[in-house]
Amino acid sequence: MTERFEIRAIEPSLLAGARDALLARLRAVLPAWAEAIEVGSTAVAGVIGKGDIDVLVRVPTDRFAEARALLDRTLERNPNQLSNAIYQGYLVDSELDAAELDIAVQLTVAGGPYDDFEAFLALLRADPALREAYNDLKRRHDGGSMEAYRADKRAFIEAALAG
Repeated sequence: MTERFEIRAIEPSLLAGARDALLARLRAVLPAWAEAIEVGSTAVAGVIGKGDIDVLVRVPTDRFAEARALLDRTLERNPNQLSNAIYQGYLVDSELDAAELDIAVQLTVAGGPYDDFEAFLALLRADPALREAYNDLKRRHDGGSMEAYRADKRAFIEAALAG
């Protein structure tokens, strides 16, 4: 069965509670040199999404293997995401999400090629027209293939970052 992209409105307090619990959990596991921040649609007011929470963990290059080992003890690696020497995706168990939220963690090297989340979020926060174009992209894909949505989203993000 093909995975579908579906826009989903979730009660903000449920999202906030799950996000805060996840960030606290990560901060308890990771040393101070690891930065955990919310990224994705929920991190920008006015952006619609699929009711999921994404958290980015950024670490220095020389600490990536150590951070991955720490996260491996508490989270399950996402078999459907990239896994290499500078990026690792994780799934978060349902312990944090009574509302059956899709919660994910991405670990990456700070300043590396996959560390573009914050730059894109800054653009979205600063530009209402870009936010609306991003929402339009999501509306066009609502109910459609997740694979097609992700491809168009990646192209949109790359174009926005390229200016």
